[in-house]
Amino acid sequence: MNNLGKNIWVFPDAFLPIKGNPYKTSASGDQYGHESLCVVNANDKDAALNIMFLFEDRDPMDDFMCTIKAKRSLHLRLDNIIFKDETKLPREVPYSIILQSKLKVVAQLSRLDTTSKYNSFMTSLGWGTNV
Repeated sequence: MNNLGKNIWVFPDAFLPIKGNPYKTSASGDQYGHESLCVVNANDKDAALNIMFLFEDRDPMDDFMCTIKAKRSLHLRLDNIIFKDETKLPREVPYSIILQSKLKVVAQLSRLDTTSKYNSFMTSLGWGTNV
């Protein structure tokens, strides 16, 4: 299955909402506003991901790397990642995401917004290409 996916995924519209109000769930406790980068690795080998975050008015945050094991999925909560310099992604700031992998993967971006009493959830496949 190593032909499934792309090496580069781009998500032009990302926005980490403020934490908001608790969204009650039965199994995992309260959920708050967040984004998740969801990735599928159908390969027989682990895939190293290099993820860059680009902003309109500030330098990129481009030193985040993680690994997704072979034949696994990853739901990377973007509000929980910590960069090498101990910083986190800012909330309420538009940004774009570029994900790169030497192995082909499939990627999707999901956002839960709990800032009003009417929660919203959106998900989007990115634009993918091969190196």
